[in-house]
Amino acid sequence: MKKITIIIAIALFLYSCNNTTIEKTDKTKATQQASTTNKSVIETTGGTQIKVVLTGGANAGSYTASSAESTCSMGLTGKKSFGNQYSVSGKSDNEFSSLQLLVDDYEAAKLGTDKFYIKVAFGKRLMGNKYEINGSDNSISGKKQGIGKLTIIEIGGSKVVHVAGKTSDGINISADISCNTVLTDDNGQLKEK
Repeated sequence: MKKITIIIAIALFLYSCNNTTIEKTDKTKATQQASTTNKSVIETTGGTQIKVVLTGGANAGSYTASSAESTCSMGLTGKKSFGNQYSVSGKSDNEFSSLQLLVDDYEAAKLGTDKFYIKVAFGKRLMGNKYEINGSDNSISGKKQGIGKLTIIEIGGSKVVHVAGKTSDGINISADISCNTVLTDDNGQLKEK
């Protein structure tokens, strides 16, 4: 009887050890999968990140947005131009919904330029509040208004745009746009760069 009890005890012990090993292995696999997933999210390149701060006006505050797809472009509104076209629909009146940017000359912007147009908009397209600065000579940007300076910094393959200025109504705009990829006009075809 003692032999049977000892054999059962050993069998239970081995079974218990084996189960613990399986459980640990499953936890390790889950941890490795989570780690791999987080790593791929962290290392994902492409797209655009935007931060806007408005001082004054009905929409005063700090806003952020991001797009998995590139919203930045080079050469689409003129040979030397640089731009950003971020817009989302379905936003309420107080929600940041659009940032439009047109830079006349990309190379000049690396040293700092006032030849740019920016519009920060809220709510429904074409109907919500908008804040604009326009020093651009590009005919599609409309009438000149407000004052500001724009600088583009190249960091690796990314382009970081910083805008600081004031609308003609006295609203301060500070905007930072990180372009991890940029759409370019290559002989009439858009390509991601």
